[in-house]
Amino acid sequence: MKSIIQNRTFFLFFLGNIISLVAFGFNTISISWLVLEQTGSEFQLGKIMAVATVPGLIIALLSGYLIDKLNRKWLLVFLDLFKMSVLILFLVAAYFFELKMYFIYITVFLIGIGNALFWPTGQAFVQEIVNKNDFFNANKLLSASYQIGSIFGAGIGGIIVHYFNPYSALFINIFAYLISSTLISYAPFKHNKNSSNEDLSILSINKGIGYLKKRKDILVLTMTTILSDVAIWGSLSVLTISISTNIFNKGTWGYGVLDGFYGAGALSSAFLVGYLTQKYPRQTKLKFFYLGAAFFLFLSSNMPNIFLASVCFLFMGFNNNSARILIRTILMENIPNNIMGRVQTLLGIYTRIMVVTSSLLCGYLIENISIDTAINFTCFHYLLSMIGTYAVGKKWQRSVQYLS
Repeated sequence: MKSIIQNRTFFLFFLGNIISLVAFGFNTISISWLVLEQTGSEFQLGKIMAVATVPGLIIALLSGYLIDKLNRKWLLVFLDLFKMSVLILFLVAAYFFELKMYFIYITVFLIGIGNALFWPTGQAFVQEIVNKNDFFNANKLLSASYQIGSIFGAGIGGIIVHYFNPYSALFINIFAYLISSTLISYAPFKHNKNSSNEDLSILSINKGIGYLKKRKDILVLTMTTILSDVAIWGSLSVLTISISTNIFNKGTWGYGVLDGFYGAGALSSAFLVGYLTQKYPRQTKLKFFYLGAAFFLFLSSNMPNIFLASVCFLFMGFNNNSARILIRTILMENIPNNIMGRVQTLLGIYTRIMVVTSSLLCGYLIENISIDTAINFTCFHYLLSMIGTYAVGKKWQRSVQYLS
């Protein structure tokens, strides 16, 4: 671990990544509150979250090619500056003209393009700058940076929006992207050019499809367990602020507390899951974690106050991220390295389609039926993940104990 921190390139990227993720948290809560202020509609909020996800579908076929062909450090810097510029234009438009919903749609779409490229570029950049023996520790730190960014972004962003306004949070957001890009720009790095353009071809997708056709067990496992991530990026992105506003009447302040506690739970899982999962088979642990995530989400809406609900979000974050760590380990063990990128591209497209569907349905359920129905719908994501794990585990138990 010490050698990674002493790696100046990784350290500067690590700091820049945290600040960029804090900015993302500011952006999410500010835009969410602006939508609810303008429309009072959770379904509109669901559509906004869907629009933010769509760019990932559009750029998926090109992202691998761009990441491999371009200088990854300067691509990260450019993406932060691009998102900063988009927010500046949004604030200028909102200041000089009456705020329109299409301003927000355009903004989240463009920010979505930046995010859809930034995160996979960051992972590829880390793989390039860290020694192979340090991959595990580097990924733990990278995972921790996502959770730290989530905690501070949601917590501080919620307070700023509550006591000031969404525009103040977005203004700080602009400076956060500027600081992030500056830190990364100072990271020492020599780009090694890659002349291959295979990832640009649709053949890369076909190879991923071919692999998943042969490994139907991996197909079932990924298509079901990905729903736990879909719950976080899709329905919960709409549901969390609705729980804070509609159930506890705490607005953005409550949203920040709930999301911050979720991030703290997820962060703790990166350090504790190894100690808590030594005695039982992986299948048992995964079923427990998915069931736990569903249980604590359901329980949170029945708590008497926002603080106890936040404790439920803490445990939900721990369970969900613990399951994610285990599933990613299982996939790395089972999917060959030379096909992993193609499979990940295909699964990324599937994930984004499901996120769009999940966020739209959740917003519709809150607005037209009830928030309790939306909570049950989100819990169902985790239950399907548990069922998929159980089904594949049974199949594998008849051959090799992959989940043991």
